[in-house]
Amino acid sequence: MPISTNENINEVNIIAPASDGEIINGPFTFIANVIDTAENLNAVYFKFTNSSGWSFSSTSQVSSPGPTSSTGYAFTYVLPMALANGNYAISVDITSNENLNENMATRTFTVYNLPAAPQILAYSPTSPVQTTDSTPQEFSVTFDQAVNTTWWMNGIQVSGNTSVAQDFYQNNAPTPGTWNITVTGSNENGTASWTWDWTVVPSTYTTGNRIWDGSRPDLFGLTYTWNPQSFSGFYYDVNSNVGNESITMTMNSYTDRTINEGNIVYDTTPQEVEFGYSGFGSYQVIGFMTDKYFAGYTSSSIPAVNNPTTNVVPVSTLGQGQLHKVLIDDDTKRTISVGSTLALQEGYVLKAMDISVTDRIMLISLLKDGNEVDTATLQAGQTYVYAPNRVGNVQNLPIIIVRFDSVFSGTEVQAAFLKGVLQISENPISVKTGDQYNDMKVTTAGQNLIEMTNPSAVSLTQGNTENLMGNLQILVADNAALRFALSTAVTGNEVRSTVYRETDANGNPITPVTQWTPYNFGLNTGKTSIGFYYDLDDGIGNENLGLAAPLAGRTISAQNLVYTTTPEDVSFGYSGFGSYQVIGFMADKYFAGYTSSSIPSVNNPTTNVVPVSALGSGQLHKVLIDDDTKRTISVGSTLTLQEGYVLKAKDISVIDRIMLISLLKDGNEVDTATLQAGQTYVYAPNRVVNVQNLPIIIVRFDSVFSGTEVQAAFLKGVFQISENPTTVNTGDLYNDMEVTTVNQNEIMMSNNNDISLDNGKIEQLMGNIKLKVADTSATDGLLRFYFAVDVTPGMMANQLLINVPDKATAGDQITINVTAGGAAVAGASVSIGSSGVGTTDANGLVNYTLPRTMKGVQNITATMLGYQQGTTSIDVLEYIEYRLSIDAPANADQFNTITITTTYNGTAVSGVTIGYDNASIGTTDDNGILNYTLQTSGTHTISASKTGYITAVRNISVRAPYSEYKALDINITPSTVSTNEPALIRSNITNAGTKADTLPVELISNGTVVDNRTVSLAPGEIKEVDFTRKEALTGNYTIEILGQKGLLVVKEQPLNLLLIGGIATVFGAIIIYLFTMKSKIGLEAIRNFFAKKPPVK
Repeated sequence: MPISTNENINEVNIIAPASDGEIINGPFTFIANVIDTAENLNAVYFKFTNSSGWSFSSTSQVSSPGPTSSTGYAFTYVLPMALANGNYAISVDITSNENLNENMATRTFTVYNLPAAPQILAYSPTSPVQTTDSTPQEFSVTFDQAVNTTWWMNGIQVSGNTSVAQDFYQNNAPTPGTWNITVTGSNENGTASWTWDWTVVPSTYTTGNRIWDGSRPDLFGLTYTWNPQSFSGFYYDVNSNVGNESITMTMNSYTDRTINEGNIVYDTTPQEVEFGYSGFGSYQVIGFMTDKYFAGYTSSSIPAVNNPTTNVVPVSTLGQGQLHKVLIDDDTKRTISVGSTLALQEGYVLKAMDISVTDRIMLISLLKDGNEVDTATLQAGQTYVYAPNRVGNVQNLPIIIVRFDSVFSGTEVQAAFLKGVLQISENPISVKTGDQYNDMKVTTAGQNLIEMTNPSAVSLTQGNTENLMGNLQILVADNAALRFALSTAVTGNEVRSTVYRETDANGNPITPVTQWTPYNFGLNTGKTSIGFYYDLDDGIGNENLGLAAPLAGRTISAQNLVYTTTPEDVSFGYSGFGSYQVIGFMADKYFAGYTSSSIPSVNNPTTNVVPVSALGSGQLHKVLIDDDTKRTISVGSTLTLQEGYVLKAKDISVIDRIMLISLLKDGNEVDTATLQAGQTYVYAPNRVVNVQNLPIIIVRFDSVFSGTEVQAAFLKGVFQISENPTTVNTGDLYNDMEVTTVNQNEIMMSNNNDISLDNGKIEQLMGNIKLKVADTSATDGLLRFYFAVDVTPGMMANQLLINVPDKATAGDQITINVTAGGAAVAGASVSIGSSGVGTTDANGLVNYTLPRTMKGVQNITATMLGYQQGTTSIDVLEYIEYRLSIDAPANADQFNTITITTTYNGTAVSGVTIGYDNASIGTTDDNGILNYTLQTSGTHTISASKTGYITAVRNISVRAPYSEYKALDINITPSTVSTNEPALIRSNITNAGTKADTLPVELISNGTVVDNRTVSLAPGEIKEVDFTRKEALTGNYTIEILGQKGLLVVKEQPLNLLLIGGIATVFGAIIIYLFTMKSKIGLEAIRNFFAKKPPVK
């Protein structure tokens, strides 16, 4: 309340608090208003008390005076402490120039401190968060007091709780995308909140796909890893879950086509794998540059052989810088009789010399190229081990191990029964630190690890094939978007999908893959796609195979394996034609039709092209030709197409340069047309099965020339589809899969019956696709399976492949070799960059001298009508004056003699010192030539040096000679027979090696050799081998020839109906005879008897 003072101070008011009993909770600010007309005020003091006897006073003037009106001043005081809850009094004392005036104004107030608002003490995880869609994610928070929580995901409430100080939210099925996860905690005291930025990426964001696509940053990280699960080319043993080759690439961005030095890292480590014969224990194996190699024995992987003829000691061949091909590793039962032989690999033969009748001990001899290199005596249960004194750098390395299961000595047969054979190559490849394989250099080579990195930047040029190392390549899409895939040689191998497995290689539980797409089932080589169809250039392909529900043990229940595929637009090889619809179907590429958005954009076509869906009419067509190669067709000459079609140039009108053409089918004319420059020839038969007027041939006439000597048309763009379509209708059955839906937008199939996943089973699932189940009965017993396409030469018969040195110097002459399906291709057009090189000769070869001005990585392309374009690259080193040139093969076989020629400016140079891996091997003769026999396999360096010249260097890849027999298929006719009924078993056998050989091809029934044929094959040769097999007992027999397996079902012999009928006839005749003899019963009575009615009297 205001209090009047003496004549010097008029009035004092407390204006904050404004009234008695006011409740305040801070800040504790107090204001007094003093009216002092005489202006004698000196100081103002504030005093505080409470009922408990507590007091506090300000001790000095609290503020400078400030006018509140024309006659007053305001004084503000902030209490320098917090007050506890309770009742308080405040009084204001003032001093004037003359005296002290106490309690000039008083006021009461109550302090009530509000509780503090909630605060967050802890949270997890730290923001931002990145996880995969296969990993559940938990978010947690801790408050300093009990609150009611609400959780939000992108503004949508997803969870909440009441009266908790700690809370969490878990998302068990995250969806790829960017999400804001917010939690709020509220009570009567206030609210606190926290937000996480959460990015969910696919489980294949950093590994798991064989493709890397820079146009899809939502699906691919900038650092990506390939391993045997994502890249079929890497070695993997599904039975033992062994194989860990890995390559990691770190990109600068999603558009940068350069991978910096050191940003490609390849590593591989040895692992233990069981021998084919489990009684031998295990050995070390390693995948290296997509091939399988023996790496050694260690203390934990010594073959457990009883009473071996030669002791087996731990040894790491990898630790001594060498790896060996595994030639034989099986537990097949074999018989070797006295005087007979067992043919092994690399010229080795095991011969049974004699048997001691008394103690049944067999004397054997081991021959190498016909010469005896070892002898031994063996009895039942003993193991023969052959370990030469030295193999490369390793002493006493067992390279042949043969288990003698039993020995029999009878009157007529004296033989040993074998079960278990291992053989490794005695021609190892060398691996040591500093070795360089194309773009990659070995940085670590020890008994536990091989690691390589790129010592120089690697360029991913659009449309290029980069030879990374060994057979491993990077295929770069011919597209403005950066997209690429790993690739390797596939002929004679399988292309597998990602493996369904429930544990990783270390036995840790993982979520198995249940969906297979072109990203994880397939391989691109050149322009050919093996496995689920995928066009790398356009990023097209969407076949999908998946499990609709979890497995029922080792069974895929009926309708649980679902396959879908849909058509997509893809550009023609000649972009001026626009696009057409393509579809992948059972791992093959098919034409599906034209739609209103995908009609070929052709100028002035000879026949109109109208929208039509071949798929909608239940048919699919193989694409036979689709390219933009430039071609010339002169008057009188022809252009050979596919399926018997030939385009013939008949005449040209000289004035207006119009060409008359004729289309022939099997020699008969089916169409004629006149065309001028810029026009497109379209041939559409009246009907192709269910479709009318379907364009099956489109040819672009780019220009027409009519001169004095030459009259020709220049073509650019040819498209042809098959006129013999594959029909697809609802209810069609393809092995295990039945078509459930087919229309112009989709094909869907599912398994019509249960599919068992028995150990070691190989099931023909649909078309070329097989389901292969691991045989884990001798390993961990877990279920593993995958889908695969066994690659045959026919699948690659239309894919051009190019073999050139990986490096050469400008000015050098190089030899370019073009093949398809393993055979040389004559007449293929070869170009480097935009410059034509020439056409290949009968051996698929063309020589070319690199221009001196050429420098850097150059694309080499091979094209030919009816073939898929082949592409590779060569690194051309800068031309230097007075630089020697080396002419030597880029690839050669071990023990072959090669010719090394040195030239300068095309002239032979004599007296040049030739080095081989930095060791001198001689000097060139007067013709600039030195012959040298290659002693060791692997990649080696040839150098040429002479005073006054720049030294030239080039690499040569030396391959150990070997023969490798492979079965391309197996056919059992019929597949179901009766006991003792013959079945014809046929298989096409090829020699995938580099040397001719004569080897036995064995027929195995349920794991036992039951027959064999001796077959002689040159490299690449194919022969059919036939067997006839009868089985006396019923059952299912797994028939195997060189790894290819089929099932022979043997059932009980059915009763012979003709025999039964004959017996019945004879029996009836006897009855009739007995009844009618001596005329005792008439025939009419017999008839009535069998008709069960009385005879007529």
